[in-house]
Amino acid sequence: MESVWKWHVIPENFGFFAGGFRLTLILFGLSWVGCWTFGIVFGAMRHSSRPWLSYPAATVVEVIRGTPGLMFVVWVYFLSQPLIGYALSPFWAAVWALLIHQGAYAAEVVRAGLSSVPRGQVAAGYSTGLNYLQVMAWIVLPQALRNMAPAIVNRSVALFKNTSLAFVIGVIEFFRAGTIVNGREHASFSVFTFIAAVYFICCFSMSRLGQRLGQRPGVIEDTTAV
Repeated sequence: MESVWKWHVIPENFGFFAGGFRLTLILFGLSWVGCWTFGIVFGAMRHSSRPWLSYPAATVVEVIRGTPGLMFVVWVYFLSQPLIGYALSPFWAAVWALLIHQGAYAAEVVRAGLSSVPRGQVAAGYSTGLNYLQVMAWIVLPQALRNMAPAIVNRSVALFKNTSLAFVIGVIEFFRAGTIVNGREHASFSVFTFIAAVYFICCFSMSRLGQRLGQRPGVIEDTTAV
């Protein structure tokens, strides 16, 4: 059975796994910040009643959402040189690809959150002399963010899982570290069971947080596809 299970490869390569997991967390953290920055900007544009803001934003969001995440990672990596004149490293290509791709889904969450705020409060903000940006920043967004909390957590779970897509362009994150160990040790069952368990623990913990937040009235559920 030892030759089949090979559980010993996990502690023997734990340092390498830990390095990959650390890079996954860094990739997730940077992408998360960029994802919600993108989502807030494009979600607010989609929510706007001005066609010159809402129509371009809707086009960008729908085109990105209609593109597979894996393909988007590859596109960003290989097209960075001809498009911006600078070849992105695999790590930064993955960061940009994840934040833009997941940001398109985040934009839909933000749009729904903004729509959940009563229009009377928006009108009240305008009546006090505030402009559009001030109403969004001081009145609408704080309330919308509270309503969006469970959906934000669900999107974060999806983003965490999608960090594994970075393996396709050579980023040695947690999943890629596992494939390297498996290629050297030929221990597919133990390696990928360990990887799956770690992803499950992380994602399940975040999902439980989302469920707790989802028990509050008035919240926005994330119904978009991963």
